[in-house]
Amino acid sequence: MAAVRRGLITTLVTGGLVVALTACSSSGDAPEEKTGGPLKVGAILPHTAYAGAGEALVSAVDVAVEEINAAGGVNGGKVELKQVDSTDNNDTAVQAVDSLVTWGSNVVIGAYGSGMSGAIVSKITESGALQVSGSNTSSSLTGINPLYFRTAPTDALEAAKLADLVVQDGHATAAIIAQNDAWGQAFQKSMVESFTAAGVEVVAQQQFNTTDTDYSAQVDAVVAAKPESIVLLSYASYSGSMIESLVGTHGFTDKNLYLSNSTLGKYTIKPSLLKGLRGFLAGPDPAVEAEFDKKLLAKNPNLKSFAYAGSTYDAVIVSALAAIAAKSADGKAVAAKMAEVSGGAEGSTKCKAFKECADLLAAGTKVDYDGLSGGLKFASNNDVTETAYNLYAYDDKGSYAVAP
Repeated sequence: MAAVRRGLITTLVTGGLVVALTACSSSGDAPEEKTGGPLKVGAILPHTAYAGAGEALVSAVDVAVEEINAAGGVNGGKVELKQVDSTDNNDTAVQAVDSLVTWGSNVVIGAYGSGMSGAIVSKITESGALQVSGSNTSSSLTGINPLYFRTAPTDALEAAKLADLVVQDGHATAAIIAQNDAWGQAFQKSMVESFTAAGVEVVAQQQFNTTDTDYSAQVDAVVAAKPESIVLLSYASYSGSMIESLVGTHGFTDKNLYLSNSTLGKYTIKPSLLKGLRGFLAGPDPAVEAEFDKKLLAKNPNLKSFAYAGSTYDAVIVSALAAIAAKSADGKAVAAKMAEVSGGAEGSTKCKAFKECADLLAAGTKVDYDGLSGGLKFASNNDVTETAYNLYAYDDKGSYAVAP
């Protein structure tokens, strides 16, 4: 592989693509009126899909609400929580949102996938509720609705990190395999832009449909282009056979096969095929992450993947702090304070835990919440502008941890 010397592009941020996505209007019983009563948090996350990738997020919501209520709740009342299973089907998710709207959710946490959020955002926000996702990264959601926020960084930021890594490993060419949905398409676009800025030639691009069961055509096509490196932009639930083929048959290794955040997950393939493969996850310092993971494991000892659990926890906490700052549970009022409590107010005081921040707010002090996922600070389009990444790698047992 030819050694290359190019300027790194970690700071590259591509412009977000704003798209108009629609969903069915609300149906069923009319939602309860959003008032100054108790903050009602709904969560639509996958309990039974994506090979367990959403289970840690479910536990993260539980932990956040428990900690909020243990610290006195919001505006003098305990936060109420209702969790529903999104599955991996958008139609099912749209129906599940009905129950959260009818229940009177002020804040809805989720969805897990960017494409699913695009399918449900209208139904949630038309009810007057605030939607906050801790795992949506697609740039296609940037600016989609004034009541939609996310605590996860956009895929444009991660694409720049991956391009940096490919350059550091000395590769001059790359190929991309991406899943054909809103998340994958936007990530692929950002990945191409990041490679181009880094001086890496993209010699092949292939997409697969999430309904496919055989990905050999896509793998064969990128291998035929003879790239020095390949990046997989796909959920772990679709990636096992691709990794088996690329590593086991075609001889790619941890030195030239790279994984996206969502490709990191639990696999049933031989652990030796995964050993050393790397990908980035946004998250806190590893020591902080380890302590938080213990809390999640106490809720669900079977957890194997913790990706986006910290940012989902932060989604609940920052929403609760915004409700305190607004002195209201109303979704629109909470949304109006989201930027303020996360670093948007001049002279605000940094704080890292709900009780610490809530006490400051009670004393009349403006706060800047820096949570498990680091600084948040929402931009005018409601995307986070600060984030921290850790590089993860698989061990010889098929588990991934922060790379040494």
